[in-house]
Amino acid sequence: MSEKKTTEPNETATGTDNADAKTITKETEPATGTNVVQTAAPVEKAESKAASKSDSEAKKEVSDSSSRSSALSLPKHKKGKKWLIILAVILIAVIALVFYVINKGKNAITPVTVTTVSNGSIEVISSYSGTIASNELKSYYSQVTAPISEMKLHVGDRVKKGDLLYKYAEDDLALLKEQASLTLAQSEGNYTGSLQKNAIATINANGMSLSAINSRLDEITAQVDSLNDKINEKTARMQQTLTDLQKTTMDVDQNGISDTTDAAQGNTAPTDRMTEKDEKDKNKQMSLALQESINDVQYALQYDPELLAWKKQINDLNEEKNRLSEASAAESARMTSGDRTALEAQKELSSLENSNTIASIESVENGITAEFDGVVTEVSAEEGAMAQKGSKVITITSTDDIRIDIQISKSDIGRVKEGQLADVTISGESYTGKVAQISGAASKNSSGVAVVNTQISIDNPSDSIILGTEATTRIHTDKADDTLVVSYEYIGADADGDFVYMIDDSGMLYRRNVTIGLSTSTDAQIIEGLEAGDVIVTADPDSLYEGMPVLPEMENE
Repeated sequence: MSEKKTTEPNETATGTDNADAKTITKETEPATGTNVVQTAAPVEKAESKAASKSDSEAKKEVSDSSSRSSALSLPKHKKGKKWLIILAVILIAVIALVFYVINKGKNAITPVTVTTVSNGSIEVISSYSGTIASNELKSYYSQVTAPISEMKLHVGDRVKKGDLLYKYAEDDLALLKEQASLTLAQSEGNYTGSLQKNAIATINANGMSLSAINSRLDEITAQVDSLNDKINEKTARMQQTLTDLQKTTMDVDQNGISDTTDAAQGNTAPTDRMTEKDEKDKNKQMSLALQESINDVQYALQYDPELLAWKKQINDLNEEKNRLSEASAAESARMTSGDRTALEAQKELSSLENSNTIASIESVENGITAEFDGVVTEVSAEEGAMAQKGSKVITITSTDDIRIDIQISKSDIGRVKEGQLADVTISGESYTGKVAQISGAASKNSSGVAVVNTQISIDNPSDSIILGTEATTRIHTDKADDTLVVSYEYIGADADGDFVYMIDDSGMLYRRNVTIGLSTSTDAQIIEGLEAGDVIVTADPDSLYEGMPVLPEMENE
């Protein structure tokens, strides 16, 4: 009876071990193949053998417990054999215990949380660092050559729209404006004069050819010369007559009768000085006659009708000569249609240049002002210096229309598109913007990586933004609504692709392959492999394996 009681527990334990071994073989067969099956049978036999040996030894130890001293008296070779058997039995028992613990752990049911997948929204946001720049830059160039009388700005100064940037010296502007006005008037006058001369040539010529005009000029010259000869000849005779009369009068005066000068002036003083010789009537009459003749000759020199007629004729001829000379000159320079076109073009060009000069001067008379809010980024002139026309004076960069310059890697460029919304952070302040421009060509950054330059516009810039500083942008690249969304931590990945674990009807885990669409750092869009309402395991996939017995517990319940 005592032997039966001792044996039953061992048989029960052995039966349990065998059952566990069979279960392990069945569960692991799909994963390990025939190798596992081949090793399971020897283990089972070894365990049975070990159990049988243990029972035999136990019975022997019970029956011989009272005679230990007699057992020690056995021969040495029998005693060593007995200890080897005992050690073998112990070793087999330990191995059986290890297999039992392992099999028991594998077959233990593990609790896991599960969730039901459903539709939702997913949005992909890409973050980049960039540099603040401006879309609007204005360089002011001098429109005139004049000294700058006022320039107070420096690089970095902020200006508002309408603020004075610099001024020119007023006196120099006034002088330039007057010069341009006179040059314009001169051009107009030259053009009008040329047309008038051309018209006069046509009128004065009266159909005469240039040779006929020149022939008539020669005739006039000869006629004038002939008339001058006549005038000179007659005037010379009259002058000689006058000289002779004056000499005779002087001779008479020496005799006390009269003085030529007194007679000419009507002076009667000499008469009062007359001597007794004056009584001689003959001499007195002679003197008076001489004086009268002198008066007649002097009058004739000025008013002789023949001399006056000749002089008038000369004047008429000279007037005709002048007209014909003008006609000759104009005829020689008479404009062709081409000449007139060139003259008109020259006049228009001069008018355009000087009119523009005057307009430019008038536009800067009150100084140059800023066209927008901005920052001075360059100053190329100094107060008191002469600004040459066309030279750069100052540059203003707008703070109203600014952008963020970023560089996108070639792996991300497929997701970024113009018009996408962006969140911008500058010095802790948040702004909204959008992708304004994407370069059509890639370049290499300082690390030699191919990047695409991209611009992000800012919708609501503030005055506190400093150009050239750093900004952070978050571009909303992709979004999907009413789509299947799963937390990324529930998805495993291996050489066969992405997958999730699900639970079959027997409580075992099995793998379901999935295809991912959009993804973020936390969520993934499932476009194939799952449907809304499917239940998936939410435990870490790396801690699970297919065929694992689990006890599901709904998440958040």
